[in-house]
Amino acid sequence: MGAEKTIKNQGMEMNNKSVFLLIGQKGGGKSFIGNLFEKNFGIKFIRVEDWAKRIKKERVVDNEEYLMQVFDEIEKGIRETLLSADKIVFESTGLTKYFDQMLYSLRQDYKVTTIEIYADSNICLERVKTRDQNIHINVSDEQVLMINEMVRGRSFKSDFSIMNENKSETELIIEISSIIQTVEKLR
Repeated sequence: MGAEKTIKNQGMEMNNKSVFLLIGQKGGGKSFIGNLFEKNFGIKFIRVEDWAKRIKKERVVDNEEYLMQVFDEIEKGIRETLLSADKIVFESTGLTKYFDQMLYSLRQDYKVTTIEIYADSNICLERVKTRDQNIHINVSDEQVLMINEMVRGRSFKSDFSIMNENKSETELIIEISSIIQTVEKLR
């Protein structure tokens, strides 16, 4: 009876944990917005691209084995982080079946809130060209355009969206705050 109660309590505790998932195009500003979550709201931002870069080696970014390993690693890392955090935020383009499987699995145990981050294709490409390549997976301009077209074509159904064009940091913080407040009211 005691073990059953402990398992039930752990399940309730898991369901009280929140995952904010930023989904969108390369260069849309997911990492920037993730950093705003951490800096302004104390919600840990996990840069999953670091995990992907460790796994990548010499493989191309659309290699099936690589993609499967990446999303397995992301899910494992998210779950490990949530052992010591109540809320986290991470990012993805949200393109592959492995992403879908990971999202489905995380939703079984946690409150997952999806937030689409959108910006004009030209703005995204310019951001990719000027960002710190040491913290992002390097891809060509053609790959960025192809990936972003696929992201836009997927029409992912998200809980919230942020249009990240020409907004000040303060405007983005206000928008993030509104999303967090809405999510907390719905709990």
